[in-house]
Amino acid sequence: MIQERHAMLLNQTFPTGAEDWLCPICGRRFIMTWPPNYRKIVLVGGDEFVIHAGGKGSLEIGVSVNLEPSEIGLTAEDQERLAPYEEWVEKNLGDDDQEGD
Repeated sequence: MIQERHAMLLNQTFPTGAEDWLCPICGRRFIMTWPPNYRKIVLVGGDEFVIHAGGKGSLEIGVSVNLEPSEIGLTAEDQERLAPYEEWVEKNLGDDDQEGD
């Protein structure tokens, strides 16, 4: 089954750096700030049963993005604290194509 996808559009960037994203198809709308102070506030839920993705430049939201810890401002202490969660995610939500796991 192929899940429906909607493209999010960057509607506005505020002086604080926060961004207003909008789905022109279903009206989903949220305000987002990027790391190191990541935050997403959903203003309008829209159709929550479709995949929403979008981007600006070479960065896209709604898809997997691999960033090095230094690129998002994580300290060595942050990385140490997050290690157990990363291990759990890799073990439980890692590649679906791995056989025998």
